[in-house]
Amino acid sequence: MTRNPGRVYLFVCGPTVYDYSHLGHARTYIVFDVLAKYLRWTGLEVFYLQNITDVDDKIINRAKEEGVPQSVLARTFEAAYLRDMRSLGIDAVSYHARATTHIPEILSQAERLLGRGAAYVTEAGVYFDVSTFERNGELSGQHGTDRISRVTGEGKRTPLDFVLWKFGEFGEYTWDSPWGRGRPGWHIEDTAVTEKYFGQQYDIHGGGLDLIFPHHEAEIAQMESMEGKHPMVRYWMHTGFLTVEGKKMSKSLGNFITVRDALKTWNKDVLRYYILLSHYRSPLQATEEGIAHAARALEHIRAAAKKDAGEDREGRKAFIDAMESDLNTPMALAAVQKLAANGDIGALKEFGEILGINFLREASVPIRVLQEIRAELRAKKQFEVSDMIRERMTAAGITVTDPSL
Repeated sequence: MTRNPGRVYLFVCGPTVYDYSHLGHARTYIVFDVLAKYLRWTGLEVFYLQNITDVDDKIINRAKEEGVPQSVLARTFEAAYLRDMRSLGIDAVSYHARATTHIPEILSQAERLLGRGAAYVTEAGVYFDVSTFERNGELSGQHGTDRISRVTGEGKRTPLDFVLWKFGEFGEYTWDSPWGRGRPGWHIEDTAVTEKYFGQQYDIHGGGLDLIFPHHEAEIAQMESMEGKHPMVRYWMHTGFLTVEGKKMSKSLGNFITVRDALKTWNKDVLRYYILLSHYRSPLQATEEGIAHAARALEHIRAAAKKDAGEDREGRKAFIDAMESDLNTPMALAAVQKLAANGDIGALKEFGEILGINFLREASVPIRVLQEIRAELRAKKQFEVSDMIRERMTAAGITVTDPSL
């Protein structure tokens, strides 16, 4: 695989925009936001691509239920998703690629796969023939017919085959194709957009653990079957499940906490700290106690960072080593705690930008005014009034440090 040593191509599976995003989504997108920011901090140029699945059965069905056009529903929840991401400080994505604006690329891939004998046409649609791809199952570690897809009918040759183009009339989200009117399957939109912007091989592919099978296996089979280029991706990164009461957070189970609701109680710094306290591959249990613990730990760091004592080289190295060790953010946060204790304010600012967390306590306008009044009183030697204000501030939980006169 040829690659530009100064540039990283990163693709992460984006949302299906039929509902609001939940904390499970937030975990994945915070992790890759941090990854992109760290890689850029090291001096690399990062093209971070994310798709938007805006044509899907879930979108079609919900639009029908609510009596609105599919495009209106999709754009509404796409806008909500982007607002939620901004509210979480997630801003590293270079480009969001909608499936509906890449239909020509999707049709091109389906046509090439048919031409190479890797796909076939049935009355229901165009299907990928999994039996033609020898490396099927390598990513998930499971091969053959022990992995059965959700749909077994529709004229498929084997239960493992999956749809590239589905025939039918689906309202406004229906397009002409050389084989019949219809819409794209789910798997092919990702390979269509990544081939357009990256080519058939690129550096990093990310997403949730639940996407390994069948989604990521299908992506590999499609892309590598076109011209035989292997591997499609140099590095795969999968985030572990975020669970509620031991069950994976999902809309189907009705146990999801939306990002919008979470931000009504906790600010983005606390939520990011909470998510990054666990390694991205590990499962994470969503609990009020866990988030409250993260809030206290973050406040402890802010309280400890009282002065700028200069550069803590050991602490900085520990942070970088942690990030280089498979994005070990729990170790990185431990390094941040030491940097705060040693007063390396510069590192807290710099590394805080990478993690998307403000580790320094910012005084509110009223507090800044009180601090300015105290400075003036002390300059005029009116220590009694100055000390009274300090005592009241301390009683209110505000740390006050006076410089020597």
